[in-house]
Amino acid sequence: MSTPQRIVVIDDNANDVQVTRRFLERRGFVVSAATSGAEGLAIARTITPDAFVVDYRMPGMDGFAVTREIKADPVLHTIPVLLLTGADSAQFVVDGLGAGADDFVTKGSDLEILLARLQALLRVKAYQDQLRKLNQQITRDLQIARRVQEALVPQRVFCAPGLEVRSAYIPSETLSGDFYDYFMQDDLLYLFVADVSGHGLPAAILVSLLKSYIHTEVDAGTPLSRLMSRLNDFLFSVSLPTQFATAQLFRIGPDGTLHYTNAAHPPFLLFRRASQRAALLEEPSHLLGAMPKMTFDERSTTVAPGDTLFVYTDGLTDRRTAAGEFYSIDRIAALLEAAPDADLSTLYDSIYADVAGFPSTDEFKDDIAFVVTRFQ
Repeated sequence: MSTPQRIVVIDDNANDVQVTRRFLERRGFVVSAATSGAEGLAIARTITPDAFVVDYRMPGMDGFAVTREIKADPVLHTIPVLLLTGADSAQFVVDGLGAGADDFVTKGSDLEILLARLQALLRVKAYQDQLRKLNQQITRDLQIARRVQEALVPQRVFCAPGLEVRSAYIPSETLSGDFYDYFMQDDLLYLFVADVSGHGLPAAILVSLLKSYIHTEVDAGTPLSRLMSRLNDFLFSVSLPTQFATAQLFRIGPDGTLHYTNAAHPPFLLFRRASQRAALLEEPSHLLGAMPKMTFDERSTTVAPGDTLFVYTDGLTDRRTAAGEFYSIDRIAALLEAAPDADLSTLYDSIYADVAGFPSTDEFKDDIAFVVTRFQ
């Protein structure tokens, strides 16, 4: 059996308020009556009703003022207000709706009309309450997914023989599929960066699957190109038809050999200490997980002490100001070249400050992930 809905009726005319009260009670409502705005608000803050019926003309605090108080209250503002207005007065209707009333009935109208309007408002409120509960659940799910995704990201500072790593994950308001990871295996550093399409929990789930797959499947004897092909088939098999990813995978050996393979991911920067220049290395390739049985190329180069590798997700270069200026990867290249002798912490701080300080609009603000690796 459903709980009776509670209505607060506010009218300074004691006879009118009792007539309305008895009528609504016979229709199954629980009614609290008040003969002043202050009294009605005090009752409402005690019981939190389902709706208000408010007379527009009352001494002291009139119906318009009562309505404004209700809509300004953080607890009561979602509760519908049915305003009783003067007969044939368009201005009273305009003023009442302007004050925040949800509907109106001409005072003295048939009470069945009042009941029909009240029931319509209560139906709308029921739908809105359901939407609010759903939004709260979605928000909780996204918060959980955010914590899961952030837990998958490795420590921001990482040191191994011959190299040092600093990384950043700058979340936006919306949970996305930006991800990176790095770890040592058999004296080799593996660095993986990916950007899964979509947002929310589905993207976070795919990120966790990618991390698990990489940690399980990498080995020194498997070419990175073959590993990326297998990862592509795995992602295709477990993802939704609309899901795919971009990715880069690096393997760095103790002799300074750097192998890498790319799956449609943005180009990376490699700063050479000897020339004091940063080169942008781009390898066009297929999306990851869009189609099965795809092949990927593998490239290699060598790095020397003082060289710096910078990888990132496209949330960095998708940032855009209100004037239409995009964040350019050339800004990072300039920072690398401007301080060739800076230690990694100083370099990282300058990059982070430049990225975080870029005045992008909310419309073009995505998650940002980047990793800076200094070879020693």
